Amino acid sequence: MELTPFTLEEAEEIREDFEDLVDTEFKIGTSPVMLVDAVVISPFDATEKNGFAERYYTTRDSDEALSQYSDGEYDVMLITSEADAETNYSYIGIREFAEIRGIKYEFPVK
Repeated sequence: MELTPFTLEEAEEIREDFEDLVDTEFKIGTSPVMLVDAVVISPFDATEKNGFAERYYTTRDSDEALSQYSDGEYDVMLITSEADAETNYSYIGIREFAEIRGIKYEFPVK
């Protein structure tokens, strides 16, 4: 399945729907136990997403990290850290997380 980008309005609605995940733990397969630090709107493009994540890890401010992005195609991702090693950060796209965890959610499709 090819993913399609969200509009900013769609991304904000999705982010709000999943914000209750903040401060919850999860485990996928053999990964360490992860803690959801934030649910954020991010750029859709993978390269832009990596830059956004680096800026977010530095500033801890999703608005500031997103301020350098102007393409208009968005995604939503979870910023996570290992529950036992809070300096080991990573991120996972919301659609991938929902699929892996079996969460039923009607994501907008264009």
